[in-house]
Amino acid sequence: MNIVKKLIIAAAIPAFAVAVAAQAPAQKPAPKAPAAKTAPAKKEAAKPAPAKKDAAKPAPPKTLDQILSFLPNVLAEGKGVKITKETFIKELPTQIPANALAQVPADQLKPIVKQMVNGMIDRELVFSIAQKNGYKPSAQLVKNEFDNMLKQLPQDKRQMLESQLKLQGKTVDSYKNEIANDPMAQKGAAFSKYLKEKIEPQCNVSDADAEKFYRENQKNFQVPEEITASHILIRPQVPAGKEKDAAAVAKADADALAKIKAIQAKLKQGADFGALAEKESACPSGKSAKGSLGKFKRGMMVPEFDKAAFALKKGEMSDIVKTQFGYHIIKLTDRTAAGYEPLTKVKGDIKNYLKAKKTEEILKAQIEKTRKELGIKVTNF
Repeated sequence: MNIVKKLIIAAAIPAFAVAVAAQAPAQKPAPKAPAAKTAPAKKEAAKPAPAKKDAAKPAPPKTLDQILSFLPNVLAEGKGVKITKETFIKELPTQIPANALAQVPADQLKPIVKQMVNGMIDRELVFSIAQKNGYKPSAQLVKNEFDNMLKQLPQDKRQMLESQLKLQGKTVDSYKNEIANDPMAQKGAAFSKYLKEKIEPQCNVSDADAEKFYRENQKNFQVPEEITASHILIRPQVPAGKEKDAAAVAKADADALAKIKAIQAKLKQGADFGALAEKESACPSGKSAKGSLGKFKRGMMVPEFDKAAFALKKGEMSDIVKTQFGYHIIKLTDRTAAGYEPLTKVKGDIKNYLKAKKTEEILKAQIEKTRKELGIKVTNF
């Protein structure tokens, strides 16, 4: 995970809390099953056979302590910073389930854990950088961030949030107060404010910057050729139970071919393509859209269909095309040539990308500087 993603996660703790509440259904404890009444045992009833002593029992799942037994007690340390094994394991379940870690081979697990430890260090360092610049964690900061986010939530998302909180016996205000008392949320809110007020103003991107990036990275904005087509499909109807009967399969295929040829003759005489598709096509598009498949790019259809459709000119009909689905007649209704997304359409995305890149560079430099100042060392394991 690159540094921007890590820091966005840290800065968006209140936002993440809202998103979870808005999207995750509240889980109620399952009702206890009523105790079963025991029927009086018959005197002659046979006693259950004793369990075999050697019956294999499934091994209990490994705990995080067992999975990470190779870790030392102190994972990283520096002036005012200390990441212990206990702290790491306590936080780990919020990032990755224990059963997922248990599946990772030991030789691959160590570098993953080391990367996660470095992520924790980076997070703590950006929190400390924000505080050093006067952005102190507080409940009020979290509340302010929460309120700003609520203002930006669409009405339907706001209603969803309120409904989910109600199922948990909470209101928006009670939930806001709850997360406002979370020390991690307070640190995240302080960093978020520091980011917006001190870092982002240094990361302005001009129209000229966006245009330069667009010119130098044209291949990233390519748009492939696209066509709009309709079709009529006649599928061979093999009687049930006769799928392996060669004669029955051959007859069904011949009948389907004869039918598509008759439809082709009508089309050549001027019959309406959409009306025939609606009446005769075995594809759901016949009834729902008079045979229209909408827009599609090369490679989205089976090869035989794809080749025939892209060979047509606008308004032209294909000959009969056989695919694994049956027999088709295809009509091309529109074609959009390959080209590039216009700058006006992608300029906003380019600016956001370049701004995020500048933010990453500034924060990375600040973190590296702070690491050196504090003498941060990650324990070798």
